[in-house]
Amino acid sequence: MMNKKMFAIVDATFKVNLEQLTLHRMPGALPFSGKYRLIDFTLSNIRNSNIINVAIFPYGNYRSLQDHVGSGKRWDLDRRRDGLFILPPKNLYIPPEEMITFQRMFEHIEFFKRSTQDYAVITSANIVWNIDFHKCLEEHIKSKADITEAMYEHIRLKTFIISKKLLIEYIETYDSLEYKTMLDLVEKAPNLNIQIYKHDNYTRTIDDTFNYLKSNLDMLKFDIGRTIFREDRPIYSKEKTAPPAKYLNNATITNSMISSGSIIDGTVINSVLGRDVKVKKGSVIKNSYIMSNCVIEENANINFTILDKQTIVKRDTILEGSLRDPYVTQKEQIVSYFDSLRVLLVASESYPFIKTGGLADVIGSLSRNLARKGVDTTVVLPLYRKIRKEFESVIKSDFTKTIIYDEERYKVRIYTYRYNKVKYYFIDSFSFFDNDLIYGLENDADRFAFFNKAVIELLDDLDPFDLIHIHDWHTSLIPLLLDNSPHKGTSTLLTIHNIDYQGVAEKDIIKKIGITDYIFKDDHINFLEIGINTATKLSTVSPTYKEELKYEYYGKNLTYSLFKRERDFYGILNGISSLFNPEKDKVLKKTYSVNSFQDKYINKLYLQEKMGLPINKDAFVIGMVTRIVEQKGFDLILSSFDSLLENTDIQFVLLGSGDQKYINELLKLEERHPNQIKLNIGYDATNPNYIYGGADVFLMPSRFEPCGLGQMIALKYGTLPIVRRTGGLNDTITRYDHLTDKGNGFTFGNYDAVEMKNTILSAYDLYKSNKDVWNILLKRAMKSDNSLVKSTQKYIELYKMITKN
Repeated sequence: MMNKKMFAIVDATFKVNLEQLTLHRMPGALPFSGKYRLIDFTLSNIRNSNIINVAIFPYGNYRSLQDHVGSGKRWDLDRRRDGLFILPPKNLYIPPEEMITFQRMFEHIEFFKRSTQDYAVITSANIVWNIDFHKCLEEHIKSKADITEAMYEHIRLKTFIISKKLLIEYIETYDSLEYKTMLDLVEKAPNLNIQIYKHDNYTRTIDDTFNYLKSNLDMLKFDIGRTIFREDRPIYSKEKTAPPAKYLNNATITNSMISSGSIIDGTVINSVLGRDVKVKKGSVIKNSYIMSNCVIEENANINFTILDKQTIVKRDTILEGSLRDPYVTQKEQIVSYFDSLRVLLVASESYPFIKTGGLADVIGSLSRNLARKGVDTTVVLPLYRKIRKEFESVIKSDFTKTIIYDEERYKVRIYTYRYNKVKYYFIDSFSFFDNDLIYGLENDADRFAFFNKAVIELLDDLDPFDLIHIHDWHTSLIPLLLDNSPHKGTSTLLTIHNIDYQGVAEKDIIKKIGITDYIFKDDHINFLEIGINTATKLSTVSPTYKEELKYEYYGKNLTYSLFKRERDFYGILNGISSLFNPEKDKVLKKTYSVNSFQDKYINKLYLQEKMGLPINKDAFVIGMVTRIVEQKGFDLILSSFDSLLENTDIQFVLLGSGDQKYINELLKLEERHPNQIKLNIGYDATNPNYIYGGADVFLMPSRFEPCGLGQMIALKYGTLPIVRRTGGLNDTITRYDHLTDKGNGFTFGNYDAVEMKNTILSAYDLYKSNKDVWNILLKRAMKSDNSLVKSTQKYIELYKMITKN
């Protein structure tokens, strides 16, 4: 029978978020309205064509796709034989091509060989249409074609019919073929019988925001919608129940679809609104698609706009796009009325590209949240060898420049990549950045001085920025260079993440970067000091650390320079990414939330098993994830833990790397307590989330800690911090007070081993004696809000203040 002759290949290798790209059914087309993800159209067409063997080839992270399609039951694909298969890439850094490649298919050649059907239909997952693939197959067989391509009008749809035998031949010889895809084959291969199947009904490929908005608005036209949502060939998706939309006294609706749960008190014209949208009095929405749970506040005006889920449009805000170029927000973005900001972040590292410490997390999360809040955000990084090796398949070579440094000409190549709506530029120089190490080389001063110079030269090729946000000593020459460049007058903000690292170098660095009129104090320069003296404004990463830097114990040799800039100096507490969430963390043995915190102990047992510790639910597990350096309090640990571990049900797990002197002493401590201490030396030794999720307490006895992210992550995972009251630790951890039952952790003041040990024992005693109170503290910790969203808003306010002044 015909229905046994085809299997389907669904090409989802293009970089499109199938979870967010949705389409709404027009009202009146069927008895109820609903929402569809793009892939629902493809899978429904497959079901309606009686195809029962389907493989989806997704791009990159496919978990949301997997969650949506499940077993394929809605499309009659949950079968013992054949059925629905999701075949992920074996190399997650394979870049998206124009369409699925034969090489990509070869990764799962067994699927093709196992299939019993004679023909394959290869189609895309981003097409809105209603097609009968059998009619296409009938014409293919009738014409004796080698390949049949389906088209709509003059638009190619990347949909093909080909025999299984011929397809496997191309797949198995991919490495010797000059044709990478079916498109290449149809366009370039000689001696093939190629036929075209013309699909006549409405079809739109969703590959940009124009087509996405246009397809949704098209569903408001009855003559179009009824060609897609047909009773004889239905489109299947999830169904959700919710109360009907509510229209208040000021509501005016014209040719629009309002989904269930929405509350309308404004004007909606020719638009589609998802579930649970709130439109307040005086607001006007026209020609737009508003996704679920958005809030449009009073007197906002929106036209030709796509609002992603949970966006809040503040009162009096005007969003104006066009059909061809709609205004688009990110999920959970807060859009307010202010002139748009263009901000450039310059740093030595940023997640996910390169990370040695907390700076990378801050740059990665801050840039993403700035973009989410509507700031036009760009980041510049050096292109280290590790970035090139791990991201070479996605970063794009854009242009080259010549940089004069130390009177020599260096050719650099500029690479670009857009990640989470942030534009990244990477400066590639074999002479300065082609190293395995990021820091700690003898020529670090030259490397980062060159990077500063290259950033200034790069500005010549970019649109002007309102503000340049620089970070630590590695970028602190930028204000000085700006003042000696055509870009003089551009505002700068220098954030000091750790004043211990200052970039002291020979004074000839200044001459090397082309500055000839600099007045020297001595034979050395201090990168950070130059930045402090020349940046428009200064900030550091917590209010307490800002105050500490007034004292020489913390501010060291730069206290006087900071004192002179007191009026320009701000303390903004860093925050952590929303990715740190034990309820969704796939690394954990068992996910948990505030309401299911009892499951945390499963992760404790798994941590003990993984680390080779005695498995004991009642043991008191102390965790640390840190650089192993003097600053982090290892002198206190080494002088007190032999005594502390006389309590044999105390266990200690450490993940980190750093100073070999301390590592050697820690290894000796482990040898003396093999059943209580397990060290994981090197940041790649294990995943830190095992410790955040499995330990009972998280130890940070730092001599100083500008901000600290570990204690915030630990709070989120219900692992109670034990910290010294310094810097950001003081700003985030409140000491547990047994009289008031307030607090979210345990603290001590003096940098003293006995005081630290006694604080640990106090936590240990509470854990052992009063689990009810402990659990209250645990839940309170998990509810702590240290999200980067809060600090991002403070940075935006500071940016606006700097640029307005």
